[in-house]
Amino acid sequence: MSNFDIDFPAWIKYGKDNKEVSEHMDELTTREWSPFNGQKMANVFIFCMAYGFAKGEKPEKPPGSGSMPGSAFDVEMRDLMKIVAISETKKLDVATQANETVKICEGYAYAAFPKVYDRIKSFDSTVDAQTRLETLIGEF
Repeated sequence: MSNFDIDFPAWIKYGKDNKEVSEHMDELTTREWSPFNGQKMANVFIFCMAYGFAKGEKPEKPPGSGSMPGSAFDVEMRDLMKIVAISETKKLDVATQANETVKICEGYAYAAFPKVYDRIKSFDSTVDAQTRLETLIGEF
């Protein structure tokens, strides 16, 4: 087990202190029109992080304190976070600096979240959830 796994923060910020973000996160994980319906908030976070990074969003620090348990992120998700942090910093050793890696990923996820939500929500209601997600993936 790497230090990253041992030191992974107990809580991750996604912007819950922003009431709109909190409400939209709830919608994305509970509404039929959402490709994230029934999934963990961590899945939305990882998708937004990847979307923000791939689209070149400027990272934004989410407000408040940690609001998503670190335990919600499985090994594969943590590996994706390491990849984003390494790509952002161009330094391999950032993968062993869990707090720095998480800060980078929080910034991308928070910056992209409103765009991802708006894009998913704005699709024609006849477009199924899977197609909505595939369309977003196709954008990068």
